[in-house]
This record gives sequence, structure tokens and C-alpha cells, in this order.
Amino acid sequence: NASQNTTHSISAYRISTMPTLAEIIVLGIMPFLYGAATRLPFIYFVIHLNGHFELSWGYIGLCVAAYQGSRVITSALAVYYPRVSHFMGTAIGLAGYTLVFFSNKDLLAPFVAGTAIVGFSETMSSMQKYAKHMYKSTPDPKRGRLMLKYQYASVMIGVVFAFSVGGFVYQYHKINGVALFGIIIESLSMLALLVNFYLIKGEITEEEDEDEESVKENDAVNHNNEGGVILEQDAQSSPSNRSSDRTSRLSSFGLLLHAANTEYSTAEKDEIAATWLNWMLCVSFGIEALTIGYNLSIGPIFLQDEFKRDTGMVGILFAVGAASGSFAAISITCTEMGKNAFKKIAASPFDVVVAFLGIAIGVSVAAVPNFGVHVLGLVLLMCFNDLGATVLTELQASITTAENFSFLGPLGQVVRRSLNVATALTGPLFYGYFPRLPYIVAAAITFMWTVMLYFLFKYRVKVITDEIAKETGRNRGSVMQRVSFARSEMMHSTISMRNSAQTIEE
Repeated sequence: NASQNTTHSISAYRISTMPTLAEIIVLGIMPFLYGAATRLPFIYFVIHLNGHFELSWGYIGLCVAAYQGSRVITSALAVYYPRVSHFMGTAIGLAGYTLVFFSNKDLLAPFVAGTAIVGFSETMSSMQKYAKHMYKSTPDPKRGRLMLKYQYASVMIGVVFAFSVGGFVYQYHKINGVALFGIIIESLSMLALLVNFYLIKGEITEEEDEDEESVKENDAVNHNNEGGVILEQDAQSSPSNRSSDRTSRLSSFGLLLHAANTEYSTAEKDEIAATWLNWMLCVSFGIEALTIGYNLSIGPIFLQDEFKRDTGMVGILFAVGAASGSFAAISITCTEMGKNAFKKIAASPFDVVVAFLGIAIGVSVAAVPNFGVHVLGLVLLMCFNDLGATVLTELQASITTAENFSFLGPLGQVVRRSLNVATALTGPLFYGYFPRLPYIVAAAITFMWTVMLYFLFKYRVKVITDEIAKETGRNRGSVMQRVSFARSEMMHSTISMRNSAQTIEE
């Protein structure tokens, strides 16, 4: 039986790693094109509404909110229908850029409608679910988390591309130029999506079938096995001895860690439920998006009006900020040297606190009425924003089962885009009242959330460490030294799952 279980694990791993082209598409090509398609409107939308159509700030806010609202709809649909959401969003986004390109450039309605529905191209939730599913049966859980970080890095590179090229395209070719640019990006996105659907269609079905067979065999053969592996003495022991053996194994730190590694990721929703920490991280995605949302909604017009910079320079400055963020996030989270250096500053989950503190400081510096200082704040904001999004994604993925992540992953994006709608509505209004007010509001909210995160993380670390120490007979210091916070969360949830199962049996 043990060999059969191992065979299933290896088979699922082979299925998820053999399609190299599928990995390239899911982790590289589609995220890159998504990042470019969804960030391009920020370069021209507000500037064109203000300069060409001369709309009031209230109406501009409504137009930007319509774009952000479209992103919420696609993210929400991805919770249950990731492929439908992805295909529909990409197709509508392509239609949006096409409408802007072929419509009369002096008509407001088609311009706003076309750009607004480009927001349906918000397909990050679907792509995260593809990646999480692709690596859920990988023997090394770190691989799946690393792949999610690579996926987000591809998004950031696409953002840099859109900002660096989009500003000059709009400056020299106006709306027709950026619309044609968007059509090309969305067309390539649709091609990549269709190829990906073709590649993974049979493989996902096969993997799910094998998982179901494995679960059935485990339930039938090893219903009372509590260690996550079948031990020889368990097969020979009498029913009266199994209860004491179970307690003995649970008290073993090594066996508990092994059980968490082998059972946690593939546990069902009714076995391991989402914790309050999972829900708080979903909200944190929204707070993280608050500052960048304000910056994207009013940043280009702020640079143009306050510092008299053309759209080409605006695009370059945003590209520099995005490139700095990409470099910081990749070097810190995707390299051993960067991870080890950052751990000396703050280990997980307090790396999230450091990222949020950096965001708050960056947006505060951006509010200073000096061009050089503002650019410095812009770069700091984007650096820590990308770092924050990366470590948040990694933490949520590492402490969430694959089953729960299929809901919580997209939910985090829904919260994020919902806060973007709020920033789109209020940003232009705040800007019209006082140009630096959006940055001040964002800084105040982010500072308060950072303080709250710190104390809640401190509390959570104490609770789960105490519980593991109690179950395994070790002291808190030993537990904290031996395993990371994410691993401690997995072990804590495994204990809760075992206790619930034991209560039901009794």
C-alpha cells in the first residue's frame, strides 16, 4: 500500500512537471501579457479624459472605477469558473481595445466603454489557480511556492514593458497607437490561452482521476492511519493498541511534521478549514493595493500637472519604478542570497510587515512637493508594493490547502480590485481638492494596518507555537527554531484536523 501511494504521488508529480511548454505559458507568457494589457490604460486613460474630453474629476473617477469594476467581475468569476473567466476576460479585453481603435476619437462613450471593458482582462486569479493545481502534488512544497513567485515576477516584467513603451506610444501616436498596442497584446494573450487549454486538458483530468483513486484506496485500506504513512507495526497491532500508537505518533515532532508535509496540501475543505489568518491576508491584499491604486489613478496626471512632464517621461518613470520593484521582489524572494539576507531583517510572517512599512514610507515620501523626492517615493512605493504582493502571495499559498486556495486565491484578488474601485472613485476627487491628499490618505491607512498586522502576527505565532509544543512535548524555542512560520501553521492545522477526526470517531 505504501508503494501504491508513492506511485500515485510520483505519477501526479510527473503529470505536473512534464508539460514544459505549459509551465512556460502559465508561469511566463500569460502573466507577462496580462501585466502589459491591464496596466496600459493607466498611462493614457486619466490623461486623455482630462486633456482631450475635459471631464470633471468626479466623472473621471467614475470612468476609472468602471475599469476597476470590470477587473472585480472577472476575479470573482474565477473563484468557481477559472477557465471561463480567463477566456471571457481576454476576449472582452480584446474587444475593448478594438472598440477604442475603430471608434470616432471625438466621441466620449466608445472611448470610455472600450477602455472600461479592457478591465475584464484581469485574469491573475485564474492563472494562480492553474499554477497551484499544477504543483499541488509536488513532493517538495517549496517548488510550488517558488513557481507562484516566478509567475508574479512575469507579471511585473509585463508591467515594466507596458509602462516603458505605452507612454511613448501615446505621446507620438495618441489613442490609435495605444489601442493597436493593446490589440496586439490581447491577441497574443488569447493565442497563449488557447494553446494552454489544449496542453492541459487531458492532464488535469488524469491527475484528478488519480487523486480520487488514491483517496478511495487510502480511505478503504488505511482509515485509522494517523501518521500520514503506513507503518509496519500498525498493520500488525491490535485495535486496542492503535489508540495509544496514535497518541505516540502525534507526540512525535518528526512524525507530525511529516504528516503536515504529506497531508496538508491535498486536504479537503471539511478536513482543514481556512483560519482567520487566511481571511486577514485576503484583506491585506486590498490594503496593499490601496497605495498603488491611488498612484496609478492619479500618478500620471500628477506628474503631468505638478511637474510638467510629458506622457513619454511619465511612462519611463513608472517603468523605472516597476522595474525596481521587479528587481527587488525577484532578488529578495527568488534567490537564496536574497532570501537569507531578508530573513536576517524579518522572517515570515514579519516580512509582510516590513513590506507594508516600506509601502507606507514610500507613499509618504511621494507626497513631498519636490520632483526628485517624489520620484524617490514613487520608486520606493513600487519596490515595496511588488515585494509586498509577492510575500503575501507566498504566505497565503504556503498556509492554505490547494482546496481552500481555489477559493481564497481569487478572493484575495477580488478584495484587491474592489479596493482599486474605491481608489478610482476617490483618487480623482481627492486630487481635485488637494493634489497630494490621495498619497496622505494612503499613507495613514497603510501605517495603521502595518501596526495591526505586527501585533496580530505576534499573537498568531505564540498561539500555534504553544499548541505544537504542547502536542509534541517540546519547548516553544525549539519549535520556533526547527520550523518556519508557514510550516508551523501547517502542523497546527494538521493537529486540529486529527483532533476533529478523533472526536468524530469517538
